[in-house]
Amino acid sequence: MHLNEQELEPACRYIERNFDYHSWWPKEAPGEARAQFELMKGSALALNQWCDRWLDEGQCRKLEKSIRD
Repeated sequence: MHLNEQELEPACRYIERNFDYHSWWPKEAPGEARAQFELMKGSALALNQWCDRWLDEGQCRKLEKSIRD
């Protein structure tokens, strides 16, 4: 992922919506992913690392599309 600081807020809203609507999201260890998201949502650099760790390629594309369209 290559989010910049201007994209941080919309990216966090997108991720939080997915947590709220899909108990299984992301696919691997959603509880741990959510806990780490809370720690890493403060900067684009940290959120990029979170995305690389927790989101698969398709989920990354959907996130990018949602904030760049």
